[in-house]
Amino acid sequence: MNQTNSAIIVDNDRVLLKMIKEGLMQEGYRCETFTSSKAALELVRETPFDIMVTDIVMPGLDGFELTENAKKLRPEMTVIIMTGFIDDFSYDRALDAGASDFIKKPFTLKEMKMKLRQLALQESLREASISDELTGVCNRKGFSVLTEQQLKLARRYKKGIFALYAVLDNVGDIEDASGIKEADQALIDTAGILKATFREADVIARIGRNEFVVVPAALEGDDVKMAEDLLQMNLDRYNVKKAGRELIVDYGIAYYDPDNPCSIEELVSQANKTARRKKAPGRA
Repeated sequence: MNQTNSAIIVDNDRVLLKMIKEGLMQEGYRCETFTSSKAALELVRETPFDIMVTDIVMPGLDGFELTENAKKLRPEMTVIIMTGFIDDFSYDRALDAGASDFIKKPFTLKEMKMKLRQLALQESLREASISDELTGVCNRKGFSVLTEQQLKLARRYKKGIFALYAVLDNVGDIEDASGIKEADQALIDTAGILKATFREADVIARIGRNEFVVVPAALEGDDVKMAEDLLQMNLDRYNVKKAGRELIVDYGIAYYDPDNPCSIEELVSQANKTARRKKAPGRA
């Protein structure tokens, strides 16, 4: 979890909302509470949260629908689903929606706190295992873990997603000219440009020595072209400042068609082939 320790709590029982809010505040969380799942989703769209706690039975969007939509916007957010109807809703259904855990009503404040602490520990261990040590973006394992949920949602709702493949072509030249430390810094800088171009909710990963992949959480049509243009602009700005040690980055985009599904590995391969044909503006 990040340092803000923020939580959003959604339930139409105001007494329960107050109890959970007080408990989370005792654990150091900044809390927002909602009795409307639609209003909660709008805030999630605007603001990242570490945790969302939501009831299943809600007017409008139910807890499963809220979780699915919120996870599209914030794949990194931890979600706990609550219900008093344990016989009617399965744990598997909660996990399929994107929840990290499931808690049965009635529960005590102590139970909720223990569950949050356990999830926080799991998250810290998960982050350590899926992060690339050099650049701080996801490693190959992290990429597989985080994109699996996006692919599952794309299949279920028949929506397309995009993968951007980028390769730092001249990392070998930088190493030959200036050494491994400078080559490593070039990889760190490339990851930094990708992070500056895309959003916090997008999956950014280093999957090889000089290979990166981005799978945006929700981009369509013109948004993809805007992201591509922003990436090129950020690269150009960097290279103007770093004249003499430019980053030569080739990149390409592949589209996942829900009517002709493929694996995430196949999608990355398609983007890779596009990148090999595509040269950044100004290249020979």
